Amino acid sequence: MLQLTLLTLATAVSASGIPGISSIENLITFGDSYTDEGRLQWFVDHDGSAPPVGTLIPTSNRTASGGYTWPHFASQRLNSTTYNYAVSGAVCSNELINRYLASINAAYPSVIDYEIPAFLADVENSSSTTGGDALYPNRQADNTLYTLWIGTNDLGGGGYLMDKQLAGTTISDYIDCIWNVFDGLYGAGARHFVLFNQAPLDKSPLYAAQEHGGIGNSNYWANKTAYNTTEIEQKMLEYTTTVNTIYAYGAPFQLLIQSRWPGSSVTIFDVHRLLSDIIADPTAYLDAPANATGYYYHCPYPTGACTDSEYPLSSFLWYDQLHPSEKADEIIADEFVNLLSGDSPYGIYYDSSA
Repeated sequence: MLQLTLLTLATAVSASGIPGISSIENLITFGDSYTDEGRLQWFVDHDGSAPPVGTLIPTSNRTASGGYTWPHFASQRLNSTTYNYAVSGAVCSNELINRYLASINAAYPSVIDYEIPAFLADVENSSSTTGGDALYPNRQADNTLYTLWIGTNDLGGGGYLMDKQLAGTTISDYIDCIWNVFDGLYGAGARHFVLFNQAPLDKSPLYAAQEHGGIGNSNYWANKTAYNTTEIEQKMLEYTTTVNTIYAYGAPFQLLIQSRWPGSSVTIFDVHRLLSDIIADPTAYLDAPANATGYYYHCPYPTGACTDSEYPLSSFLWYDQLHPSEKADEIIADEFVNLLSGDSPYGIYYDSSA
């Protein structure tokens, strides 16, 4: 029986890209600052109020990348419309990690508590709207792709890394939240999902040990040097790689063995490997003078004006201590587009209709 199950699973792995997708007309994204194109800024600019139902957040180059984020470049290449629900600072669920943001006088809006309900409200509004004002005029199962990239804040200094999660919750609960996000989307007609795995955060300037080029105290982490930074780096390595392993085994298990989302596909986008490849050979990806360990935007701590590097942003992997640069987002977008047709080495595809 086990041998038969494994054979069935193997035959459900696609080698030619995402099955059942004719063309991507709608790209619907969820996540945090690695994806956000201005939704958190809306909250800040409107005294903590969310965008009204039916609002399309326009793309912006004022993001955590120092420019545009990956959905902007991906939608350009695909000639698709991006509906971006990602919120900078988000975690998967505020029931697991609750991080307060003074500028909105509330917790950062999370994926399961805000982003998915906002999407569902927009879908319902579109269904009841006639004429040309519907936010989703042509959202079908075979022309719409849903992406999720979350975990940087969940696993980071404001979350599991420094034991800031709510009492009694674990990384297993975070994983359950990921699958619950897909449940909510599936119930609204989603059939094709791309799950971005965790970036190599242990190599980021914020979490790398100081002896490996990581920073000390900063505006992101005021007392980092009070801790063993080597231990911090290794703990982050453990958490990100563990979560990525669970994604790799959990996605096909939930889709194909548990039949949790029948008639659907789930693609794992291995951005951990992609960014690791850039770190290993920066000159192959970044403009001269290629820099995969430093960062572009510096804010001296505890005082001092923030300044840009004298070198171009396109030469850096990291925009600041934690966020990939606009150049990195372009690379991510290119591989995302390649992923859709099966032309990327960074994708693993699972199809429950095979």
